[in-house]
Amino acid sequence: MHVLNRLTELLSVAGSISEYNSLTIDRPKSIVLWHGMGDTYNSTGIRRAEQVFKEEIPGVFVHSVYLDIDEAKDQRASIIGDLNTQVLDVCDQLNSIPELQNGYDAVGFSQGGLFLRSAIELCGLPVKTLVTYGSPHNGVTDLPPCAEGNWLCNQRNEFLKKQIYKDNIQRTVVQAQYFRDVYNFEAYIENSAFLKFVNNEFIKNLDYVDNLTKLEKLVLILFSQDDMVVPKETAWYFDLDPVTNELIPFNETSSFQNDLIGLKTLYEQQKIDFLSIDDFHMRIDEDHLRFIAQKYFK
Repeated sequence: MHVLNRLTELLSVAGSISEYNSLTIDRPKSIVLWHGMGDTYNSTGIRRAEQVFKEEIPGVFVHSVYLDIDEAKDQRASIIGDLNTQVLDVCDQLNSIPELQNGYDAVGFSQGGLFLRSAIELCGLPVKTLVTYGSPHNGVTDLPPCAEGNWLCNQRNEFLKKQIYKDNIQRTVVQAQYFRDVYNFEAYIENSAFLKFVNNEFIKNLDYVDNLTKLEKLVLILFSQDDMVVPKETAWYFDLDPVTNELIPFNETSSFQNDLIGLKTLYEQQKIDFLSIDDFHMRIDEDHLRFIAQKYFK
């Protein structure tokens, strides 16, 4: 009996040690990056961000999302391609990387932030903290403005906007797939091939809500002098009133009020941070990247 009691004690201690170890052993931190339009997964800017995170978090594993290992093709894919296919391909890519199996943080630059958020919704990626820089989460209502007096550019933009909801454009031009025309909302709902789905404006997919609300933190960063993303406040999920042309604050939008993708839930749980950078689109200095690493990734 004494031997059996002793064996039971040892097994109990071993079990406690095993449980303790599973709780206390720190696994290496992992971070995923997704670049913006016209950039590549291996650009100087992306590598600089990767280096900063590695300096701030020793041993961190950083993966930069790519749509093609060939940099020229990867850059092209940020402009030409089917977003639904691209996002699902990236889900497969991330799910195949051993270092990412226990969860990770993610940073999306410009449209890359929208795409990462979409991937979380569609695939249930185990992202803990999502940081997005100047991302068109609520779509864009206009193309980047032309220089004053550039008649040709203005004419081109007007032509493109008239074609934006044609099926061949919606299936091939990346930026068209998150164009959200509040002045012709019916056309958007009828023809959008991507944004209306991931923003749950067409049919509410509760899986998207469930997946997004598993985030521990959502950090939305706006560039206060942004003249590329219109309106710039889309980075904070603001909307635009088509009658008054006034901005609709985050917590007064239909998306928030109806909790279409889980923003209201995250906000009420104090899981959303709104930050701003007083500069133009994608002007990010190393100090800000270090701040993000220290505040949100350590």
